[in-house]
Amino acid sequence: MRSLIFSVALWSQALSYASATNPEIPNTDPKSWNPADIIEVDVAIIGGGSAGTYAAISLKDQGKKVIVIEKKNRIGGHTETYIDPETGTPIDMGVLIWHNTTIVRDYFKRFDIPLIRYGSDADPNNPPPQPAYYDLGTGKPVTVVPAAPGDTSAAFAALGAWLAKYPQLNNGLFVPEPVPEDLLLPFGKFVEKYNLQAALPTIYNYNPGLGDVLTGPTFEQIRVFGLSLLQQLATGFLTTARHNNSELYTRAQSELLSTSPSSLLLCTTIQTTHRTPSLTTLVVRTSSGLKLIHARRLLVTTPPKTDLLPFTLTKNETSIFSRFVNGGYYTSIVRNTGLPDSLSITNALQSSPYNLPVLPAVYTIQSTPVPGLKLAYYGTPLSSNSYPISDRTVQTDIINAIKTLQKANPDKFNQTDPQFEEYSSHSPFYLQAKPEDTRSGFYKRLYALQGVGGTWWTGASWRAQDSSEIWRYTAELVLPKLLAEL
Repeated sequence: MRSLIFSVALWSQALSYASATNPEIPNTDPKSWNPADIIEVDVAIIGGGSAGTYAAISLKDQGKKVIVIEKKNRIGGHTETYIDPETGTPIDMGVLIWHNTTIVRDYFKRFDIPLIRYGSDADPNNPPPQPAYYDLGTGKPVTVVPAAPGDTSAAFAALGAWLAKYPQLNNGLFVPEPVPEDLLLPFGKFVEKYNLQAALPTIYNYNPGLGDVLTGPTFEQIRVFGLSLLQQLATGFLTTARHNNSELYTRAQSELLSTSPSSLLLCTTIQTTHRTPSLTTLVVRTSSGLKLIHARRLLVTTPPKTDLLPFTLTKNETSIFSRFVNGGYYTSIVRNTGLPDSLSITNALQSSPYNLPVLPAVYTIQSTPVPGLKLAYYGTPLSSNSYPISDRTVQTDIINAIKTLQKANPDKFNQTDPQFEEYSSHSPFYLQAKPEDTRSGFYKRLYALQGVGGTWWTGASWRAQDSSEIWRYTAELVLPKLLAEL
């Protein structure tokens, strides 16, 4: 999957990075450093999200020395959990469910975190939230006629039969050559072609944040909604028994910090990077000062957008990563909405196909286990900008949607002033290629970057916006080859 046609010297020149002259940053000669500030590892991992944490723990269990470099004060990425200060009740506001697979079960078992089938512990004496559909632009209720269960089952069976023709798509972004036209069709057209209309609402609800579901290419939908996820729909997903999915990362963080020396640097930014096939040298700024890192291999797990990666890219990397587009995805917990605790609202349009809202827009305003708190989710169309919309605009739109509901329904909802209890931007979300780039071999070129110049890659951009599948891709297709080089 790679071609090392350059000499080491040329790779050193092509892959090196030196920031503008900064007298605060020492040179990378170890003789210029206090030995206590030099970190020698087998693998340096950029990013402590789902992929980075899983890779770090897996490599550590293989006896390798790792260092995870994370700019936030916590690891876990999109997995975020709000703990209500009054009741201590956790509310998962990022990743909600996991696949029921051996990789997932073993990972949680390693940290002694019990899992249950999602929804299996529902209190029979406590009725589930009542669903309702409203146009959040007008506040008016929308009549949505659900598909008959038999029609939905038939649609998913048809989708499964189609997916079975391309089993390699269940393992990664292995686009067949030549690319089947079905993969490039706008997903709405694909749905019509194969009579999958009854399945579309479920697909839409399980796969937010990737832009407009009807106009985006089919391939990008089935990155998540592939054979693995279809199986989970049939057999059931998992969640943590204590309904705190962040517990996984709390325990992983404690373990990584407790090693001697520590295997995790939080609140850390990369200042300089020099990559060669045999050694990557990084200077990072931590809360306790600058550190010099020497790593035999580099594993990058953050979104590979050209404006976000903390090192200079090769021309080949730039030519590939610059083609990515992404969605914007935002989660929040809102207090004082004036909406009944038992009500979960989905944004809908009476006259649009499948009653779907036009993005950017609020997806849903959902009930939570804590009275008085609601979960609000928001998404944008695809954009070449890593951050498609400002946080202020998102927050304003969410509050306006709630106020619109109140004003249009004074007999149902109280007139209050909603306030954010918690807010999180997950942008850039769901990096993907345009159909014309997929046709021209984008994902083959993307995967060909693995291992080149001593740099390896994993994360949602290399598989899907699905932690369970990210772990499987990392375990099966990245770490074995990386370990073979150590």
